[in-house]
Amino acid sequence: MPFTVEDLEDLLAILQQRPEWRARVLEALLGQEFLTLPQQIQKLVEAQQRTDEQLASLVAEVRALAEAQKRTDERLDRLAAKVEELAEAQRRTDERLDRLSEEVRALAEAQRRTQEEFEAFRQSTEQNFARVWQAIGELAEAQRRTEQRVEELAEAQRRTEQRVEELAEAQRRTEQRVEELAEAQRRTEQRVEELAEAQRRTEQRVEELAEAQRRTDETFAAYREHTDARLDRLEQGQQRLEVAFDRLQQEVRNLTNTIGMTVEDEAEEMVGWVLEQRGYTIRQAIQSAIVDGEVDVILLGEDPEGKAITIVVEVKHRLSAKEVQRWAQRVQSEGYQRHLQEAGFRPPYLPYLFAMRVDDPALDAARRLGIGLVKPKGELVQGTLIVSGGAAR
Repeated sequence: MPFTVEDLEDLLAILQQRPEWRARVLEALLGQEFLTLPQQIQKLVEAQQRTDEQLASLVAEVRALAEAQKRTDERLDRLAAKVEELAEAQRRTDERLDRLSEEVRALAEAQRRTQEEFEAFRQSTEQNFARVWQAIGELAEAQRRTEQRVEELAEAQRRTEQRVEELAEAQRRTEQRVEELAEAQRRTEQRVEELAEAQRRTEQRVEELAEAQRRTDETFAAYREHTDARLDRLEQGQQRLEVAFDRLQQEVRNLTNTIGMTVEDEAEEMVGWVLEQRGYTIRQAIQSAIVDGEVDVILLGEDPEGKAITIVVEVKHRLSAKEVQRWAQRVQSEGYQRHLQEAGFRPPYLPYLFAMRVDDPALDAARRLGIGLVKPKGELVQGTLIVSGGAAR
């Protein structure tokens, strides 16, 4: 980028406003010797003034001598006796003139040296100004590169801000999904509490019926000897009670199955979500598969590297350390793996446990054995045990 007259005028205006900058620029461009040059010139001017004063004095003395010579000529005839004195005075005058001539030659030599120094100063100044223009050109080029770099940094800042906005939007979607899962968890826990309360009422009713049955047996034994008619009525009542009890048992079994299916649904959703957060892809979910006994949940998908994997999930309401140990032994047994393969579920297998409640020994056992453990609120132990179809790794 060329350096224009407007740029020079701007630079000069700034230097006029900031004297301390002007001094530093002159010192950087011309050197300390140039800055002391005005002082040296001032000294030469003062020496010249002193020389002029001496010349003026000499001229005055010469005039006085001329006047004296005139008076001498006028008095020559009358002052013949003083000729020698005047000759001596003339000699002294000649000596002073000789000295004056020497001083004049010295002044001429000084004037010559001053002229030479001034010429050298002029050449040095021209060279310095050439360097100044070169430095100004380099500064203009550096300014252009700086502006280009600033533009690049501004563009990088814009891309960074755009990426931050994208991350913020992704975070918002994640938080929204977490809120939805938390709400689903809350509804599930509420449903479980309702089912647990219904189970408790059912058990209380069974206890009441059992107590009624006991009282009926006692009453039946007491009155059996006294009246056959009462016995017949008691037998009929017993039959009706047994029918009601069978009906109640059927309702309890139905309620248990309902709770179990609800927990299996929760296990399928929660374990699948946990694995998806770790990079797994879930393709299919199967509940209550019959494989050497019943498997609560089987998930088919791919691991983070894209390799096919089968996740087998055991569901428990309350999990103990013994149940963790039994599940680990079962899933690693050759017979169980053979039944899985015969049912169409190919290795490798990733075993997991889902439980509504977990005690501390069970948690420690899961960690020790590498069995994945999930509760409705999230993952407690990350599964690391991979069963390849012949041996665990």
